[in-house]
Amino acid sequence: MTGERARPPAPGFEPFFLRYEPLVRRYLFTRGARHDVLDEAAQATMEEALRSWARLSAHPNPQAWLFKVAGQRYDTVRKEHLRLGERTDPADFDRLPPDDAGLSCDDRLDLVRRIDELPEQQREAVMLRCLFDLPYDQVAHVMGVRASSARAHVSRALSRLSQMYAEEEGGAA
Repeated sequence: MTGERARPPAPGFEPFFLRYEPLVRRYLFTRGARHDVLDEAAQATMEEALRSWARLSAHPNPQAWLFKVAGQRYDTVRKEHLRLGERTDPADFDRLPPDDAGLSCDDRLDLVRRIDELPEQQREAVMLRCLFDLPYDQVAHVMGVRASSARAHVSRALSRLSQMYAEEEGGAA
């Protein structure tokens, strides 16, 4: 028999994959990944999760671990696309999951536009905390900062978003 032998499935990985792979995709989308970049980075993230399954299955914060790896893989894939001269900005916003039925599509797009205007660390912190509902210690882990810094970034981001809404409504914050 030639070729590689089939690797036995990792016990428990399939339900993990089904639960977290959509969250990894959503996280990458909110980071601004275009669909092909998103697909590559999400696949690389889940492959790394499978390779690290022995450690990851016992990890206290698997979502934070995945988001940290996804961010690293996204940066790598994006740089490669840029090196090749390919565009890497998001092409569509129709894949933003409609988690909040109270928000219209226009409201979600407006929120995404405003979040995109935030400085990078504030944008990352507010997405992880408010869109993905991660606790501050996991936000800090993903961002590679202390929990107090994560709190400060979220606070500044929320203040700035509030100010943006107030300015567009014709008043001052």
